[in-house]
Amino acid sequence: MLDAVIYLLFFVLVALVSGNNLSVCTGSIISSRIVKKSTGIIIGIVGYSIGFVMQGDLLKIGLIAIMPSPSAYLIIIALSIALAMFVVAHIARVPQSLSITFTMIIVGISMAYGKAFSIGYFSNIIEFWILAGAAAGILTVLLMKISYKFTINSKIWGTVERIKALLIIVSFLTAFVLGANTIGFVFASVSGLINESFGIAVAIMAMVFGSVLLSGGELKRIGNEILPMRYLNALISQSISMILVEAGTLLSIPISNTQTFTASLYGAGLSYRTRMLRKKPLFSIIAAWILTALIALILGYSATFIFYHAVL
Repeated sequence: MLDAVIYLLFFVLVALVSGNNLSVCTGSIISSRIVKKSTGIIIGIVGYSIGFVMQGDLLKIGLIAIMPSPSAYLIIIALSIALAMFVVAHIARVPQSLSITFTMIIVGISMAYGKAFSIGYFSNIIEFWILAGAAAGILTVLLMKISYKFTINSKIWGTVERIKALLIIVSFLTAFVLGANTIGFVFASVSGLINESFGIAVAIMAMVFGSVLLSGGELKRIGNEILPMRYLNALISQSISMILVEAGTLLSIPISNTQTFTASLYGAGLSYRTRMLRKKPLFSIIAAWILTALIALILGYSATFIFYHAVL
């Protein structure tokens, strides 16, 4: 019975995450009309799947460090809270970070359950989140200025076509690292409690379902509401975001694609003389990250405390 509940919660959560984050992966090539929406969705699904299968296991070390004693009940609590928060985020059309939310839920659960977790590792995660966001913005500003020097004297149409091709590749790699890091992190929490092969199949089906049916609002928000996308800034923003998330994956640190991409996107905006930025979406997204992180920690702690002291 508990297995069926875990499978269901896992499927729905991965579907929501896949749809919610597709804007970060392929929103730029869709909004700039490099590819059709259907093609962009396929690129996202394939990237998610390959990244998840190839590198998803790398997040197990990080999961064990902050949740040393997972059980079916604890995982159901974590998945249920994360799912509820993502439903709210999806309705509000706000790109949400499962990496941040799920990490804080698990830490709250470990605190309430009374099991010692690695405070040092958790501190490293927080530091990496902050440094990655800052690095994404700074590196984008620098690379945008450098790139202008190399492109200003080149043949415009040839350069544009090369950037388009590179942007498609980078969009695929962005989906790849999200599948490895974010979805791999969620899978690490359930892998010891379910049949692993069937769990992988469930995850891939959820990626397809979420990307096709649950991505519409988020694709519009990142592509249009923050900054009118240009080929060059999209390429640089996504490349930096992708590299930072891959670094987190190799270090077994869950890291938000949405966080790094948004920071790099605003870095690209700062590189323009006209400062083509819309501040309201930035503030709303940052506020949502901070608020949901705190809510996730409190909910994880409260739900676990109530369950183990009132129910059991």
